[in-house]
Amino acid sequence: MAQTTLPKETEQKIYQMWEEGGYFKADPDSEKKPYSLLMPPPNLTGKLHMGHAMQHSILDALARFKRMQGYDVLLLPGVDHAGILFEGTLNKQLAKENLSKQKLGRDAWMEKAWAFKEENYNAFHNTWKVIGVSADWSREVFTFQESVQQSVVEEFRKFWDQGLLYKGAYIVQWCPKCGTAIEDLEMEYEERKEKLYYVKYAVEGKSEEFVTIATARPETIFADSAIAVYPGHPEFQQYVGSLVINPLTGAQIPVIEDKRVDKDFGTGALKITPGHDPLDYEVGRDHDLPMFHAIDKTGHMTHLAMYGDGKDDTMEGFTITEARSRSEAILQERGAIEKIEEYTHSVPVCERCKTTVEPLVSEEWFVKMKDIAAKAIEHIGEINFAPKHYEEMLSDWLSKIHDWSISRSLWWGHRIPVWYCENSNPGHKVGKDQDLVISFAKPEVACSCGAQNWVQDEQVLDTWFSSGMWPLVTLGWPEKTKEFTKYFPFDFELTSPDIRYLWIARMIMLALHFEDSIPFKNMFFHGRLLDLQGRKFSKSLGNGIDPDELREAWGTDAMRMTLYSYSAPGRDAKVNRQIMDERCKSYRNFATKLQNLARFIYELKPEETDGESSGQHEDDTKMRERMQGVIKEVTGYIDGFQLHLAVDTLYSFVWHEFADIYVESTKSRRAQAQETLEYIFSTSLTLLHPFMPFVTEDIYQRLYPEEARKAPLMIKTWPK
Repeated sequence: MAQTTLPKETEQKIYQMWEEGGYFKADPDSEKKPYSLLMPPPNLTGKLHMGHAMQHSILDALARFKRMQGYDVLLLPGVDHAGILFEGTLNKQLAKENLSKQKLGRDAWMEKAWAFKEENYNAFHNTWKVIGVSADWSREVFTFQESVQQSVVEEFRKFWDQGLLYKGAYIVQWCPKCGTAIEDLEMEYEERKEKLYYVKYAVEGKSEEFVTIATARPETIFADSAIAVYPGHPEFQQYVGSLVINPLTGAQIPVIEDKRVDKDFGTGALKITPGHDPLDYEVGRDHDLPMFHAIDKTGHMTHLAMYGDGKDDTMEGFTITEARSRSEAILQERGAIEKIEEYTHSVPVCERCKTTVEPLVSEEWFVKMKDIAAKAIEHIGEINFAPKHYEEMLSDWLSKIHDWSISRSLWWGHRIPVWYCENSNPGHKVGKDQDLVISFAKPEVACSCGAQNWVQDEQVLDTWFSSGMWPLVTLGWPEKTKEFTKYFPFDFELTSPDIRYLWIARMIMLALHFEDSIPFKNMFFHGRLLDLQGRKFSKSLGNGIDPDELREAWGTDAMRMTLYSYSAPGRDAKVNRQIMDERCKSYRNFATKLQNLARFIYELKPEETDGESSGQHEDDTKMRERMQGVIKEVTGYIDGFQLHLAVDTLYSFVWHEFADIYVESTKSRRAQAQETLEYIFSTSLTLLHPFMPFVTEDIYQRLYPEEARKAPLMIKTWPK
């Protein structure tokens, strides 16, 4: 293994010195101008990965830079409880112990969950601190802590009072494995080759005439409500208003006309299954069609899957795969399949468990989003986006937004703060005239019926319901604390582009809705590190790179510099372990170069000699002028969030212009050049500190012990 630049013990001592000195803490009473940065809360599901290391290194560089410029800096850390992802991870672990939610029950399962939370939470801190994150740990927030829960109840109550909350049956994307509704944005799409079945529906009274449709899902024919054709269909227009026979159930269903039918798909006729397709749901609602469910929430066929009169003529309990195969066989037997083609299409899967998502009608809680999104579009231009085109992308998405399904059928999360009276409202109906209470804790008051038999809603809130309030709740909202007054809106936020709609759009909408303010002034989208095939790193693919392994091999500063070199706004990079090792090695060597320069300039400092001419040499003047240019360049790059250009400039200047050329040229006139050598080196150390905090602080402590006793390098004034 390669020799690291600094022993881990040295890095730990330096970090401890910073932390004990209180240099990370923000001071809302300070007269200094504030600069606030908000850490994207990592999910509570395990070790931090390369994406987290990238984000936290960028945040730390900016925080250190702004402190050195004299700002009162708040780098606010936190962790997200991660709802569905955390619950899925825990359930996998419990399954290995032959345990489940059903076996444990809610209370015992929650005990396991909190123990698992502590185990993962502690691991985060170790990683954050070893990479040098200078966050104000005294202000750390967990999205499931009681103060946030109280804030979430207030958010819910305000939506309710404003008439923006409702509970009702609607088509949602349902993950059978996670057992909950998910947002469209929480799905991925897999290209699959499947069969496209051309199925004939006989026209009632005309046994030799058919309306043929194309479908990839014959198992949902059991839930058909109609056949729709596009207006003016040359072959099937004549049957609009007629009835056709469902080839599996024998039921009569109408032929309708609708302009939403895609002329270019299949035959231009579409089977309408409102209970199992979002478009069909809209068509069914507009045409007042009945709604049936052939598939349940576990991904199995319901009692509706009857294809005959006999007791064995059923697919109830079949998996979708089994039902599709059986449906094909029955349709073939009945001569109802005209042809079968190979069909390549995108199939939605849950991004967390990769299970095929089922569109199902479910009773959920929703927030009306149209007006909230409109206000966000109106003010989104007040945020500086890097890269700039993300503003247009977000605006476009906001303009097409639908109501937000905020309820999840989980146990880990903010439980919906609605209490129903079992006496007067046993069906848990929701409305202004229903007996219910919105409260964090069980109501102590009696219902209007006189009873105190309150039960809480079983579901929990979507993770993003609390995470979308992150810029507000981290500063004490709804209270107008000193911190809120001084640090909101945040000056800087960042994220990976994948999460822009789920999280960034929600933070913008909710901050404007509740506080009439943008949540952050600058929104930075860093690029992603992908494998050589362009895929995201994942445990299942086994293509991940552990940032801790890079740090162990090459040192913290080398790992950080490598990450900055890939931090161009919005630009993805394809890497593997070998590529990362090579770049880390280069920066490890650069750290060694700094130590060698320190030794040469200070430890081998010459005694004054009468033989050397006094005054500044022309090369010294040029080098000092060049240093001024580097200060200006690096400062501009950091201000513009071009950290990759800042580290490239510093690396090139220190190694090539300073060490290779200038230092070599001074060896024949060493005493004369000493002052310039020290100035250039100490200034370079200061400029490098936000990116390489450990090696620069270590060198500074050794070279300037008197100054370091008064204040460390991390709060030295930034060069002007």
